[in-house]
Amino acid sequence: MKTRISAFAVALAASTLTLSPAMAAEGQERSASVAYADLNLASEAGLAELDRRIDIASRRVCAYDAHQVGSRIRSAEARACYADARRSFEERFAAIVTRTNYGG
Repeated sequence: MKTRISAFAVALAASTLTLSPAMAAEGQERSASVAYADLNLASEAGLAELDRRIDIASRRVCAYDAHQVGSRIRSAEARACYADARRSFEERFAAIVTRTNYGG
């Protein structure tokens, strides 16, 4: 059974970016949030922490670290979901980081 991300619904609320990929085959929706209000996005340390939080949220929303019994290999669906989730978070945070660094 293939799990595919059918849509991304992203909402920006105050200091949290939320990603909600609909998991079509499972019939359930999962979401993940990344808080960033406490980070200095103009610093390398702040950006590194943001990247860490994006990684954790992407792993959670896609069950990336869940393994099937008898295998340590991640499913193709989980890998694709993780890549899409990271890309979606990074695209949305790029605008936030740009605004923070350049006052746009």
